[in-house]
Parts: sequence; C-alpha cells; structure tokens
Amino acid sequence: MRHSNICAGRNWKGLISGFWGLLFLFFVIFALTGCDDSVFESIADDDSYEARIEEARIAIDDANYAGARDLLLALNADFPNTAEVLRLLANAYAGLAGLDTFNLLEMIDLLDDQNNEGAIDMVGLVLGSADGRLTAAEITNKLANFENAINALASISYPTDDERVQLGIMSLNHAALTIADIIIEDTGNTEITLTDEGLDTLYPTGTTPEFSTEATSERLTSISQDIAAIDESVDAIIRVTGADVNNDISESLEEFQEDIDPNGDESVTQSELESYIDNL
Repeated sequence: MRHSNICAGRNWKGLISGFWGLLFLFFVIFALTGCDDSVFESIADDDSYEARIEEARIAIDDANYAGARDLLLALNADFPNTAEVLRLLANAYAGLAGLDTFNLLEMIDLLDDQNNEGAIDMVGLVLGSADGRLTAAEITNKLANFENAINALASISYPTDDERVQLGIMSLNHAALTIADIIIEDTGNTEITLTDEGLDTLYPTGTTPEFSTEATSERLTSISQDIAAIDESVDAIIRVTGADVNNDISESLEEFQEDIDPNGDESVTQSELESYIDNL
C-alpha cells in the first residue's frame, strides 16, 4: 500500500509538472503569436518589399553600388516596373559609373561647383580624374552602366520631374561618353581628356574631324535619344530648383543641346557631330 501511495504521489507530481510545462509553453506561444509586432512577423518582414527597399537605400547611401544593384535587380524581378525600384536601380548604376545621384539637388550643386564653362567639362571633371582624363576601358565601363541607368528610368511609366532631371543628367553623361568613345576610336588613343580644351587639342584649328567609320548609325541614334532626354530635363530642372534660381546646369545643358543639334530636330547627324567637335 505504501508503495502504491508513493507511486501515486510521483504520478501526481509528474502531472502537475507537466501541467505547468504546458502552461508555460502556452504563454510562450501566446506571447509570440498574440502581439501585433510578433517575432514571427518581424522575421517575415525582413523579406518584405519595405525592408528590401530600405536595405537598397542604405547600400546606395554607403556607396555600395554593386550591392544595391544586385538587391534592386532581385526586387525588380519580384515587383516589376515599380517606379521606386527603377529609380533606385538607376541611381545604383549611375553610382557604378561614378555619378552619385542619390540626392538630386546635391548632385546639381556638385556639377555647378566644378566652375566649368560647358557640359562636356562637367562630365569629364566629375567622372574622370582631377583634370578630366578617362581611359578607353573606363569609358566602355561607364557607358554600359549609364545605358543600364537610362533604361531603368525610361521604364518608368509616369516619371516625376526629379526623374526627368535624373534622366537628362544621365543622358548628358552618356552622350559625352559616346562622343569620347568615337574620338578614342578615331585617334587610336588609349585615354582622353574629356573637357572642351582637351578635345580641342586633339583637333587643332584647321583640322576637321571625319567620323565616317566611327559615327555609326547606332551611336548617332543613341546621342539623338540623349538629346531628346536632355531637352525634357531642362524645364524640369527649373521646376525642381525654382524659376528664380540662377541655374548654370540648365544653361549648360541647353548650350550643349543647341551646339550639337543646331536645328533642334533631336536627330544628330555625322556632320553635326563633326561640326560640334570642330567648333570647340
């Protein structure tokens, strides 16, 4: 009998222990699942659109452009044609090319602060060395990144003024680099000083460039598309920065557009390109 009572007591204590164990487990599960901001939800949110876009923003802000590009390419695959994703993806590609466009107004100030006289100078001094030098390999790499940036922005169905300005700025860089690529091929040089003065030294007075081989239809079409985007960006810059602001960059863009496309038809020909270089 005593043995039975001891066993019964042990069984009773086991049941009580099991009960408290189950009760503790119940409270743990309730704590995890009953709160609005649960642990499970937090873990799931790490893979949400908001969390991923913020991670990409941080990567761009930290100048980790390759990481941001990879994050945004994956995000674009899951959320195709989302303006926010495409805009940031363009910023990442521009960053890889050497142009930080995360803050549009700061970017415009940076370009204005170069104390240059023309659009070509702006591109060379921002993307190249201190005096605007770029190697042929750098030009090829930067062209590819700007092409990807432009394609991303051009995929936005209803662009804002900020996005139009970004597209215009990137198109300016792309056009200038395309011209540099043509000249590199024409001269056979391995590097170029991408400034008005640098290009002028390659074709002294009395030496008219001849780009019959280098100015392919593909390159001319590309420059023409860049000019069209630049045209749209000029008015957008005024709307973004304010009409009462003395905006050197919009004036430089207009001057570049008028010099390379004097008839304003947004179709740059070989002769117009040759004339532009000849008159630098």
